Amino acid sequence: MKRKESDADLAAPAASFESMMKRLEELVHHMERGDLSLEESIRSFEEGIKLVKQCTAVLGEAEKRIHRLADEGVAAAGTRAATETEEERGADELPF
Repeated sequence: MKRKESDADLAAPAASFESMMKRLEELVHHMERGDLSLEESIRSFEEGIKLVKQCTAVLGEAEKRIHRLADEGVAAAGTRAATETEEERGADELPF
């Protein structure tokens, strides 16, 4: 049975990528020790899967931002190079 999100879950700020990774490492460490009950292991596994999904989403968004910034940088560099070339040859000269 799925747990409904409470108002506290909805109001809680999103955890940072680093804090999610730290929690995931803690969960793995506890599970690897082997001293959890079956129910505790299942809860830890469920929490770990949720964290992996959240971390994957954060990384995906970061990758999109990096690509966008890189594309903007390339476009700006291209515009700057074209402008510098026009200035070097003069506006009334042909480009060849």
